[in-house]
Amino acid sequence: MGLIEPAYLTDGDSLSRLDGKDISSMPGIDKILESPTLGEEMNFWRRSLGVSKGEGKSIGVTKSSPIAGATAGRKRVNGRVLAVAPLISVVLLAAACGSSSSTSASSSTTAGSSATTAASSSGNASLKAGLAKLEVVPTFTPPGPAFSASKLAGSKIVTVDCAPSAAPPAQTTAATVAAGKAAGLNVTVLAGGNEDIPLDTQFIDQAINQKPIAIITVGCTPPLLTVPLQAAKAAGIPVVCANYIPPTVGAPGQGCGPLAFGDAMQPASEGTVLAELIALNGPKDAQIGFLSADEIAGSPAVEKTFKAGLAQYCPSCKIAAIQNVNPGNWVTSLTPTINAMLVAHPNLNYLIPVFDGMTPFVTAALKNSPAGKSVKVITTQGSIGAAMTDVENGTFLADVGSSDTWVGWTAIDQAMRAALKLPPETNPAVPIRLETASSLQGADPTSDSAIYGNSYVQGFMKLWGLG
Repeated sequence: MGLIEPAYLTDGDSLSRLDGKDISSMPGIDKILESPTLGEEMNFWRRSLGVSKGEGKSIGVTKSSPIAGATAGRKRVNGRVLAVAPLISVVLLAAACGSSSSTSASSSTTAGSSATTAASSSGNASLKAGLAKLEVVPTFTPPGPAFSASKLAGSKIVTVDCAPSAAPPAQTTAATVAAGKAAGLNVTVLAGGNEDIPLDTQFIDQAINQKPIAIITVGCTPPLLTVPLQAAKAAGIPVVCANYIPPTVGAPGQGCGPLAFGDAMQPASEGTVLAELIALNGPKDAQIGFLSADEIAGSPAVEKTFKAGLAQYCPSCKIAAIQNVNPGNWVTSLTPTINAMLVAHPNLNYLIPVFDGMTPFVTAALKNSPAGKSVKVITTQGSIGAAMTDVENGTFLADVGSSDTWVGWTAIDQAMRAALKLPPETNPAVPIRLETASSLQGADPTSDSAIYGNSYVQGFMKLWGLG
């Protein structure tokens, strides 16, 4: 299809229909459609600051694309205000009854205090043990039953990278090529338009025309690519999505929607690990600043598990400030936003950038603020490079995430299962690791294999009957 003048959703446009399909329940669609410009959703991947300031600002949706008929104009759709709901602490009131003497009451109080202390110590020991297990290099666990990859020898798979200028998707894309070669497949890569929906649509169309046994999308947004994904389904070509949203086994496309076969990404449980870290390191009434990126489908998922974990493990802890920053504005807005948060809340104990792609802007803010010397930074995604270097040198307390290379091998595994008409993986979430200065000691922060190992290589080869 040729490029057509972009059209933007405006206030009052219907969001319940997309190309005649009900997409109101699609994962992350409400967050994506609330973005001032739909195409900016995945710009957070861009790690190189050489991207021109205006790039991606005029991304839209074609008149003949899934969001057809929208009135021109770049207004915010159903603009929202983020409300911070404080976590509710449950206070247990114990009434003394039947006490016949102050000595008896005193003894009861002392016993109760000792029991509480013992329970707290036991809880901390359990948290410490659990987190310690996550600090070691992860080992491979088969994500599904074994099968014979030799049946597909010489077949073609096409990987469409919708964010080719960014490091994590590029790493995952390269891994699909390496994993495919190891499995005896021919993997072709088509570099998309950095979340330019019309260009991404064109590349998926090109992939379909090559008649592969499967298509893998990396860093793409399935709810905004309904038309080409429907075309792939009509052509009998299964689609696996990677680097989009944490997997949900049992959900359509394991979270990627009904037009996808399966998912490949790290789990949303990273948020729970952040909460456990705070509970273990204290204080018990920690004040927290949270930086979200709601236009990215994975951000609300991590935030949800973090809040649930905080309520469970540190009920007296409080999210004192939360701020959503549009990924397209990170270069210009993120550092000033952090500075303002630290000024307004000088007693913050923790700062949580939801993704470590925010690292350069967080580091700059910490250097410029007196409060930056005392606040602890913990984040997610586990990306090699700048974030891992900041963890290693102590600038960040911790990062929890997974290998983007492992994600690529998982995507190839999913694609072959789809081509062989097997069920998708029963556990598509790539294992996570908790990276701290101690766990990274001696490791190269720029090396994926040094941080995550490569047990998955032989693990997958054996699973495919090739090892």
